[in-house]
Amino acid sequence: MRAVYRWWATWVFAAIIVQIGLAGYGAFYLAGKTDDNGVVNPNTSFDHAFTPHIFWGYFVVGVSILILFVIGLVGGIGKWRLGRQGILFLLFFLQVVLAGAGDATPYAGFFHPINALVMFTLTGSIVYTAWKAAKAESTETVPEAVVTAT
Repeated sequence: MRAVYRWWATWVFAAIIVQIGLAGYGAFYLAGKTDDNGVVNPNTSFDHAFTPHIFWGYFVVGVSILILFVIGLVGGIGKWRLGRQGILFLLFFLQVVLAGAGDATPYAGFFHPINALVMFTLTGSIVYTAWKAAKAESTETVPEAVVTAT
């Protein structure tokens, strides 16, 4: 189960990277559709620019984070590690709130990408720890196998 956890955590990390990239796509797509005065072409759709970002965030990243938490819970990865998944889920919830608040108050929207970077960092830490623990477990078992074989 720890291998499933490790690979799923890696998937979540990759999904967050894609999510950040999709935000960049949306921003630069809209920027490319403006004229020299900064007016967006009326035929340009905001939905086309940010729908991939919104869909990926809610349905891929959000669900993947929830699944990671469940895998960690079922796999018994330890309270400290499980606590980080809980924090990650809370940061995702905060991300949704900040996105909604950013529509009404751009100052609140400032924190949406900052929170994304915090999620990126925390997920990177989770992945690093999971792979490091797997490597440590594999090196501990190798000498025993070698000793028994001789």
